[in-house]
Amino acid sequence: MKDNNILKIILDNRELKLKEIFDENFSSINYEMEQLDIADIVVSKNVAIERKEGMDFVSSIMDNRLFEQLLRLKETYPNPVLILEGLNDDVFENTGMNIKAIYGALAFVSYKLNISVIPTRNINDTAIAIERIAFREQIKDEMPLLSRSAPKNLDLEGRRCFILEGLLDIGPKKAQTLIERFETPFRAFEAIKFTKVLYTRTGNPKGIQGPLDSLKGFGWKFVQKNKKLLFNIDRDNPQKKITEI
Repeated sequence: MKDNNILKIILDNRELKLKEIFDENFSSINYEMEQLDIADIVVSKNVAIERKEGMDFVSSIMDNRLFEQLLRLKETYPNPVLILEGLNDDVFENTGMNIKAIYGALAFVSYKLNISVIPTRNINDTAIAIERIAFREQIKDEMPLLSRSAPKNLDLEGRRCFILEGLLDIGPKKAQTLIERFETPFRAFEAIKFTKVLYTRTGNPKGIQGPLDSLKGFGWKFVQKNKKLLFNIDRDNPQKKITEI
């Protein structure tokens, strides 16, 4: 891999086993060790990973840590990922927890919280999965690395604004404007999607038309950049989706 394709990630400073594996086997990865309040691995400003070993996954269900951690992850990063490592026969046979409850929790995380779940056999496979996610984000999709932590005392509206502050060309005031108008991040994302960039006959952007056109401070550059960020819609042709994998 060329130098300009070096991947950068942030590891929680308790992930010492992963640190050793990256040191020994992944010259393509540069990492920083930090004490992360949210997530175990940060891959980009949009993607962060919670890593759970099989036994820890089950125990975190039993003491309610799992859903608290994943909800905070989801509130902070648009594309959260749970890597579930080594959920094998030993786990099922030695935890004393009903297997239906384990799969019920997994189902809730996947299709109710909409958090991607990636199973791996062991920590070496986990390292490979992290490298592939980082490559997809940083090389294919060109997303910058940025660790974000929401203050714990934020109310619901504050957390919604914090999510929107992860968009491009936006700060607290613009995020607040979007929440006041559309109430939730999801509806704000929809507004971006359905706002059309208008072009001159020569193909130059000249304005916008749609849900955002009556809001001050939201022009075609904002819409264009964030359509690409959120929906992979090509900047040069708003109707063309990028499908390269």
